Amino acid sequence: MRQHTVLPIGIIAIFSLRAATLTRLHLSFFQNSFLRLLLIITLSLAACLLPFAGLFFLLFLPLVLYVLCFLADPGKTLITFLASLCVVAILLWVLNTSAPAPALAAAGLAGMLMFWTVQKRFSVEGVVLLPSLLLVGAIAFYFIYGGMQLSITPWQLVERHIQEAVELNIRLYSRLPLNAEEIQSIANSKPQMISLFTMIFPALCVIATVFSIWINLIAAGRLLRSRGILPSHLSALSEWSAPAWLVWIFIAAGAMSAVPAPPVRFLGINLLLAVSFIYFLQGLAIVSFFFQQRNISSFFRFLVYFLIAIQQMLMISIATVGFFNLWVDFRKYLRKDRTTD
Repeated sequence: MRQHTVLPIGIIAIFSLRAATLTRLHLSFFQNSFLRLLLIITLSLAACLLPFAGLFFLLFLPLVLYVLCFLADPGKTLITFLASLCVVAILLWVLNTSAPAPALAAAGLAGMLMFWTVQKRFSVEGVVLLPSLLLVGAIAFYFIYGGMQLSITPWQLVERHIQEAVELNIRLYSRLPLNAEEIQSIANSKPQMISLFTMIFPALCVIATVFSIWINLIAAGRLLRSRGILPSHLSALSEWSAPAWLVWIFIAAGAMSAVPAPPVRFLGINLLLAVSFIYFLQGLAIVSFFFQQRNISSFFRFLVYFLIAIQQMLMISIATVGFFNLWVDFRKYLRKDRTTD
């Protein structure tokens, strides 16, 4: 993709997307203007084409479509999205690249699927799971179709992408002020890193898609709550708990990961990571509940979430809290402490 061509579009899109999603627009603004809705969605898609920041906008593209379905007619939003997608696809065809188009389509449709599940009053698990399955299916289609184009298996294509990512990170580390021995040690561990990330790639895909939908749901909740249109069954995500039966899958996955047979061990490790991530989300819900009970400021909440994101030990601790919540209802004690203050 030619960065000098896409960059001006992306810069405009940054401000347009922010104005479209964060400002409090009147409902009539959308109902009476197809062109305005078309412009908003088109610029939102164009923002995803930025060379580096585009990944950030792609992550929150489901939020844009999800919120617009509430603010405007869902049918009109779908038609407008498809029209905007065609405009962007033509732009990419002119630039002699079409690689990002399927990702844009999958992310946008995931946002609309979120709206549909909410309107049908699906549980929180359903609202998150169905769009996540759509995204996982899109990833699987990419590797299957890409492997066919290159006459290799999908798994070989996965290995190729992981190898490129590892090599890129090694090059970045080599530019850091590290000792020559440390740089050489990182380079020598390249085969092990490629093998590790290839083995856990399915779990990484599930974790990434579920986390992106979860974040979009939380961020959209803040926007919709300010307009008084947040569905009641999504108004208290901090009260969410993982199903009790999930612990048996966790135990089974742990046992399978210890089996020497490679296929069983592969399945066990990926299941263990995916289930552990679900418990991590439950731990985050407990942390959010604590913040709400104590009226913690937004700045301090952001600081804590940032530390959790960059500190592995904190992530493990939060997942542990989520796991043991099955036996120790932490929110009950936090609620009790609140009433005795």
